[in-house]
Amino acid sequence: MQILEIVGLILLGIALFWLFGLKLILKFAKGRSAPCPASLSWIVDLPIRRRYMRPVLDRVGIQPGETVLELGPGPGAFTVDAARRVGPEGKLIVVDIQAAMIAQVKARLQQAVVTNVETHVASAYELPIEDNSVDRAFLVTVLPEIPDPVRGLHEIYRVLKPGGVFSTTEEFLDPDYPRRKTTIKWAEAAGFEPTESYGNGLIYTLNFQKGT
Repeated sequence: MQILEIVGLILLGIALFWLFGLKLILKFAKGRSAPCPASLSWIVDLPIRRRYMRPVLDRVGIQPGETVLELGPGPGAFTVDAARRVGPEGKLIVVDIQAAMIAQVKARLQQAVVTNVETHVASAYELPIEDNSVDRAFLVTVLPEIPDPVRGLHEIYRVLKPGGVFSTTEEFLDPDYPRRKTTIKWAEAAGFEPTESYGNGLIYTLNFQKGT
């Protein structure tokens, strides 16, 4: 393993330790999970993490020309790649509850000269998107950060087209990591049908479909 990778793992471990502590405080104080603070957004953008999370978008299955929702992009670690995958005929809609995160996403898109992305600051419970208008929606280590995941999934279900795909990826290193069966239970409670499962206990991706 290269020295930079070792340093990256150490930094990731330290950052997650502090993030875990912060989230524990929030849970005890407010009784709920919370998004990663914008001030710690660099955690999800470390080179070592980008490397081992590389297969995620392949598992999501984004196709050219689709309208895709990315909920909870953080600083945009997956946003540019997702936008390029939908291509000039498609559109990526990015929604985050934190304005500071969306500001980072916009800066990243501008630097990459990507123009097929629509950004919004909004709650997962009130997506600024029309009913039955999205082909595919994906979240990466975001679902358990929504205080009421099933409520958030009902909203994703609303905006997806009939037969549309919802994809969620979870990472064991995340302090809010849910087991597969928990994620499946949430999704099925919102009306989704499981279709595909990838990965292992360290990183997994589950894909679901909205009924036709």
